[in-house]
Amino acid sequence: MNDRLKALYKTQILAHAKNPFNEGVLDDYTHKLQAYNPVCGDQFDLYLKFEGDVIQNTSFKGYGCAISKASTSVLTKQLLGKSKSEAKALIELFLKLINPENSESPESLTSDEEFLAFASAREFPERLTCANLAWEKLKEVL
Repeated sequence: MNDRLKALYKTQILAHAKNPFNEGVLDDYTHKLQAYNPVCGDQFDLYLKFEGDVIQNTSFKGYGCAISKASTSVLTKQLLGKSKSEAKALIELFLKLINPENSESPESLTSDEEFLAFASAREFPERLTCANLAWEKLKEVL
């Protein structure tokens, strides 16, 4: 992992873990998902408000390690205003980015610094479930 990605890992993940976006229960949600990792105990409820095919609002509530919390924060932030097909593409990109079997460089996949911060999960396979917990759950539902 290069120095830039290490710095992004430290700044982005810590920032999202300390001050997550969209944390709390969304009162007027249309969909609620539960993401749970029984191995480490990370657990998040995801709240989505769809209007037609578009995600108008989203939030999450729960607990977990810094990586899973930051990842869920990034997910809820990135989903706003996306259609279901755009959300699926976003999820696929994120999962490809953190996949240790993917030989493409993270920078060739995206320039989004919030996403690039999680590329380090490639080097720590034991942290993959933390990084992809909420993303995989949403992928199942979409």
